[in-house]
Amino acid sequence: MKKSVQAVILPYGLYLGLASILISVLIYALNLELFTKWYITVINFTVLLVIGIMAVKKVKSLDPDPFFSFKSAFSAFFLPVILGAFISIIFTAILFNVIDPEAAAYVQEMTLEASRDMMERFGASPSQIDEAIAGQANVNPYSVNNIFMGFAFTIVLYAILSLLVALIFREKDPRA
Repeated sequence: MKKSVQAVILPYGLYLGLASILISVLIYALNLELFTKWYITVINFTVLLVIGIMAVKKVKSLDPDPFFSFKSAFSAFFLPVILGAFISIIFTAILFNVIDPEAAAYVQEMTLEASRDMMERFGASPSQIDEAIAGQANVNPYSVNNIFMGFAFTIVLYAILSLLVALIFREKDPRA
């Protein structure tokens, strides 16, 4: 791995992890119901995208090669994003399993209500709604197992996003 990528992974991963923690702490302090809102997901994704692209641009500026390779662009985005996401899930696991398990139960309850409302708006029958809610109610989304399973899914999504970002930022060597 190039030194320019190595120099960026840790600081930008930490920036992203700390930004995610700050957003979670603000939501926790202001209103737990915000954890169930779609626009919070959009905000988190935007922060991730901005910091990831900043990392790519930083690596590109540090790279002595005249052409920015796909591999460098991919690594510059993917590795800090995964580090930041890992920091964020560790914080989430601690917050909802150690610090305040009651908050996890409350957020899950709000999520179930939001799911019920959405299914009603889409015209699902009462029996379909009850069946879906019963299935969701038996799963603790904040258990350590489920948090890490979600992280595994996140890695796949971020790898795909990293491929797209690398395609945008890479530069082909015209001699090749």
